[in-house]
Amino acid sequence: MEWRDEQEALPAIPEDTALILRENVEKLGEYLLTMGKMITRMQRRMDELEAQQAAVTVRHADVKRLNALIRTRAGEVCERYRLTDAESVKLIRAAIKKAALDRWGVRDLHDLPAAHLAGAEDGIRKWTNVRLVMDRRAQTEGGLAS
Repeated sequence: MEWRDEQEALPAIPEDTALILRENVEKLGEYLLTMGKMITRMQRRMDELEAQQAAVTVRHADVKRLNALIRTRAGEVCERYRLTDAESVKLIRAAIKKAALDRWGVRDLHDLPAAHLAGAEDGIRKWTNVRLVMDRRAQTEGGLAS
C-alpha cells in the first residue's frame, strides 16, 4: 500500500478539530518565536557578564602568591632533576611563568582574569616540561665535564 492510499484511507478530520489544531499550531509558533527572542536576550546578557568578569583581574596579593608558587615549583623541579645551579632555577622559573601567561593569553600576571586564578595556580603546581629540564640537565652536565 502506497502512502497516498493510506492518506486517502484516513477518516476526514472534523472542521472544529481542524480549527483547534490550527489555533494550537499558531500558538506554538508564537511561543517558539518568543522563546527564541528570550534565548537571544539571555545570550547577549551572558556575553556582557563574561566580558565584565574578564575585565576583573587578580589583585597584587594574588600575583605575589602566584610568583611564590612559581618559585616553589621551580625549586621542586630542580631538586627532582638535580639542577642545583642558580641559572637552571632561573630558567625553570621563567618557563613556568611563560607557560602560565601563554595558557591564559596574558602578557603579565597582573592581567590574569580573577576568574582564572584557581586554574592558574593549579597549572603552576602541576607544571612539567621534561624535555626542557632534560636539555638543561644535559647542558649543565656537559659544562661540568669540560
